[in-house]
Amino acid sequence: MPVCELRNVINQYLNVILALVLVIFSSSASAVEINFDDIDAYHDPDMGCFCDHPLTTEYQDKGLLISDGFLVGEKRADGSNDNSLLGSLLLTFTFVDNFPTRVSMIINAVYDQAVFLDAYGNNGWSDHKKTSGYAGPFDDTPYRSNQRVTFYAAEGITNITFGTFYGLRVGPIVDNLQYSYFKLSEPSPAILLVPCLLLAAIRRQKNNSR
Repeated sequence: MPVCELRNVINQYLNVILALVLVIFSSSASAVEINFDDIDAYHDPDMGCFCDHPLTTEYQDKGLLISDGFLVGEKRADGSNDNSLLGSLLLTFTFVDNFPTRVSMIINAVYDQAVFLDAYGNNGWSDHKKTSGYAGPFDDTPYRSNQRVTFYAAEGITNITFGTFYGLRVGPIVDNLQYSYFKLSEPSPAILLVPCLLLAAIRRQKNNSR
């Protein structure tokens, strides 16, 4: 077999193998985005308080429970909501029914302080993040608004707790929460054999051409 023709055959085999690998290791992923703008924030016109509108089970159908979080915001010029979640001292996210492998959010803070986030997952997994901001005289990093914090855990994230340096009644402000579920599909043994058989066919074709 001429070299050019052999090269074409090999390329065809390699394309087939690549396609099969993509199918075998194809993943199922779904993502959830919550910007808190889908709910009209309520404020008591007479005795307004940050705690006027607590959020708890409003996003349970999306796999999220909220503890010690309060909806705050205002209307934009076009009438749409510009909301965020204001956390008290014990703000907690709890994921139910399914556990995301990636959680990401925008973090701001009252009084330009540091926000501490602790994430926990299955099989004892845990991780800790801290945003820039005041955390004492020996940890006074310049505060930055709209800091994105992201956690990854193949085991699945079950809950996230929030704290701040000052430890006051309010502190962390969360917006643009995103979380996703990613799991590799399980290929059957028969499918796993296909790339091996194709590679054997390529070697046999090369040997026959010599």
